[in-house]
Amino acid sequence: MKLNQQEINQLKNLLSDEKYRINEVLDNLYKKMSINHEVNMFIDGAADLNSKTAGIGGVITKNGKEIFSFSEYLDDATNNEAEYTALIKGLKYLIKLNILSINIYSDSELVVKQISGEYKVKNPRMRALYQKAINLLGELEHWTITHVYREQNEVADLLAKSGRQKREK
Repeated sequence: MKLNQQEINQLKNLLSDEKYRINEVLDNLYKKMSINHEVNMFIDGAADLNSKTAGIGGVITKNGKEIFSFSEYLDDATNNEAEYTALIKGLKYLIKLNILSINIYSDSELVVKQISGEYKVKNPRMRALYQKAINLLGELEHWTITHVYREQNEVADLLAKSGRQKREK
C-alpha cells in the first residue's frame, strides 16, 4: 500500500493529537513523520518542440547549501517528459548518494499533482515515466513533493535550459 501526500498529511494531522497515538507503533510513526527534513531537491525540465531538443536539471541542497547538481541533454522529448525525466534522474542520484529523505520541489504542477495522487496519469508515455518515478520514490524512507513557481526554481530552470543547449552535433 502506498499513501499519497494528502493521505500522509491527514494522518500526520490526526496523530498530532496524542490521544490517537495509542501505542508505540503510532507514536514512532508520528515521530518519523515529524522529522524536520533539511535536504531539498529542485528539479526542472525544458523542451523546445521546434528544434526537438530538451534538457533536465536539478540541484540538491542540504541546509541551504548545494551538495549536488545535474544538467543533461535529452533528445526529442516533450516538456512533461523532460520534467518527469528530471525527477527520475534526481531520484537515482539521491539513492546513489544514500539520501533517503527528501523534499522535492518542481514548477511542473502536472508532475507534482500526478505524483501526489491528485491527478490521474492518462497518457501511456507519461504513465511509464510516472511508474518509474513511483518505484524510485518507494526506495526512499520519506519524501514530499511540492509545486513551486518558476521564480522559486531558478537554479534547476537554468540547469535544464543549459542541458537542452548541450545538443550533440
